[in-house]
Amino acid sequence: MTAASLAAAPPLSSPRDPRAASLLEVLQQRIDADLAPIAERIDRDGLYPDAALRSLGRAGLFSAHLARHSATGVADLALAVDAMAAVGRSCMATAFCTWCQDASGWYLENSDNAALRERLQGGIAKGAVLGGTGLSNPMKAFSGIEGLKLKGQRVPGGYLVSGILPWVSNLGPGHWFGTVFEDAADPAHRVMAMIQCGQPGVEIRQNARFIALEGTGTYAVLFRKALIPDEALLADPLGAMVGRIKAGFILLQTGMGLGVIQGAVDLMRAADATHGHANAWLPRRAGHFEADAAALREEIGALAATPHDPDGAYLRRVLTARLAISELALEAAQAALLHAGARGYLEGSAHHRRLREAWFVAIVTPSIRHLRQELSRMSRN
Repeated sequence: MTAASLAAAPPLSSPRDPRAASLLEVLQQRIDADLAPIAERIDRDGLYPDAALRSLGRAGLFSAHLARHSATGVADLALAVDAMAAVGRSCMATAFCTWCQDASGWYLENSDNAALRERLQGGIAKGAVLGGTGLSNPMKAFSGIEGLKLKGQRVPGGYLVSGILPWVSNLGPGHWFGTVFEDAADPAHRVMAMIQCGQPGVEIRQNARFIALEGTGTYAVLFRKALIPDEALLADPLGAMVGRIKAGFILLQTGMGLGVIQGAVDLMRAADATHGHANAWLPRRAGHFEADAAALREEIGALAATPHDPDGAYLRRVLTARLAISELALEAAQAALLHAGARGYLEGSAHHRRLREAWFVAIVTPSIRHLRQELSRMSRN
């Protein structure tokens, strides 16, 4: 991303804390140096940005929402959203990996297993340990969309777990991720744990090719009587853990959508430099999307201040904001293509990439249809 594009489209928020502003400035420098030059390869060739993720992690990308590691000294989810949006403005695949990494740190943040948190969270916060989130299937299971894919059998010292998780992202040899399994002897008894790729009985396989975000380390994970020791359990029983992580899990995702929206706005402004006279006839312009995104970011910032609020009305606002981000990302990406005209319709264009990225924001769990289901259920209740 050029300095000119940054000047033309300011960040969605202006942190009041100088430490937060400094973090975003340093991250932008790393994004420009380490990520922007390879964004096309990540999209086109499926390059997993391992080195860029670790570099950004050392700069503080994955720590803002973790109280023990944040640059501001507190768990600042709003800052984590802004940092993710800065990454997504250049490359949404890497922003998605960022969300996966952030989610794994968030699970540890909310676990009562202090020893496990002490063991893993520091490395995750700094990018020395990379990790993902295996909660797509459990989130759907909690909403009644599908059943849990993993079953565990209690044995001395832990659980023997078997089953298959179809897609888990930001994985590789030695990476960690959090997931949920049910007790085979008592399906109502659910357990959450951190799993390491390559531990005995845990195998990752690449079994699909996607239309976008191929460079995200996305694999199927096979469990064959894998011993998950008690020391690796985040919550047993699962109990209140879902309530502690749910709002933060969903709010952090908005950073991906905000990044896509701002990237689309950058493309609109670039198109206006040569075709502004024609684009003036389009109903929605760059300024409209910036204003809408800023309003959503303000709401997200307010919600991020209280991620453990148990009020149902609060969760409804969280789901509504997440839905609005998905819908605005779709609209902004399409508008960027319309601003570019035929140039945006060329294979390999940035406009095509933004469209595919926005589609992903709309389908990643919780997807638009999942969010609408949950909001409808809350309205009925």
